[in-house]
Amino acid sequence: MKVVQFMRKPTGGYSIERVFDDIGTSMPEDIDVEVYVNPYASKGFLPRVAGLLRASLNQGDVNHIVGDVHFLNILMRKRATVLTIHDCVTLERLTGFRYWILWFFWYWLPAKRSTVITVISGSTKKELERHLGPGDWAIKVIPCPVSEGFTCSPKEIERDYPRILQVGTTANKNIERVAGALQGMPCKLVIIGELATSQLVALESNGIDYENHVGIPKESVVDEYRKSDIVMFVSIYEGFGLPILEAQAVGRPVITSNLYSMPEVGGKGAYYVDPYDISSIREAVESLLQSRSLRVQLINDGFENVCKYQASNVAERYAELYRQVYEKCYQ
Repeated sequence: MKVVQFMRKPTGGYSIERVFDDIGTSMPEDIDVEVYVNPYASKGFLPRVAGLLRASLNQGDVNHIVGDVHFLNILMRKRATVLTIHDCVTLERLTGFRYWILWFFWYWLPAKRSTVITVISGSTKKELERHLGPGDWAIKVIPCPVSEGFTCSPKEIERDYPRILQVGTTANKNIERVAGALQGMPCKLVIIGELATSQLVALESNGIDYENHVGIPKESVVDEYRKSDIVMFVSIYEGFGLPILEAQAVGRPVITSNLYSMPEVGGKGAYYVDPYDISSIREAVESLLQSRSLRVQLINDGFENVCKYQASNVAERYAELYRQVYEKCYQ
């Protein structure tokens, strides 16, 4: 069976691409995965039309739109097409005419043109059902896997000057409040991702000793987890939250938010805070620095939790879905 996974043109990020690279390399032998990368940037009317026309000429036995280019399936065989939706964050931010345009072309119509939709968390499923409205939607939850490169790397915490890792710099990552929470606290904040002007201002005004890495390879990202003492991921919105699992796999206590998918993903192996409350974030850091038993408990619970998200387990769930779609479509 030939499965074509349709990916967006690279944007400089790595999350979606890395997730499905891991899934593809862990796929059972009866599934032949071919990756099709959309050659056009998803901006403007004509590039998007050109993208969906070209994608329709590169279909496999099963087609899988793996995220962020939902519209590519509009001209594909519906019965042979799987659509993955990672989140509804853009819909949550828009109103009026812009909302309805995005809703129709990016969510409702692609959903109608798919035999099954996969989402990466129960939280995203609830959001998607709310936005799509009534209908016979076939929505299945299949989580993201943690990459095999993230392995246990024990380290004693540096209590006097801890290294705190922040992965991601998009607006939802909440860096301005993180900076406020760490004001006056002796620590090094290591940030992966390009910083916006407002974030730079917040870091400087709060006197944060920070280190910034942009566009670094996966191996360097893993190394930053290993060098860290605490992983900070107090996002105000996530469809999933891979850094939670990556921290757990390496064996680092992770501070994350009590909103959306994050408690679902982190299980018992994370310290949950109100991401809108600076004092809540600061208290979490102080508690982890002061209590070794708390750190050990979170790390142990994290190791247990992350076992559910191994790439081979997630790949097998997709493989079974592909087999079901193939059988319904061709037999």
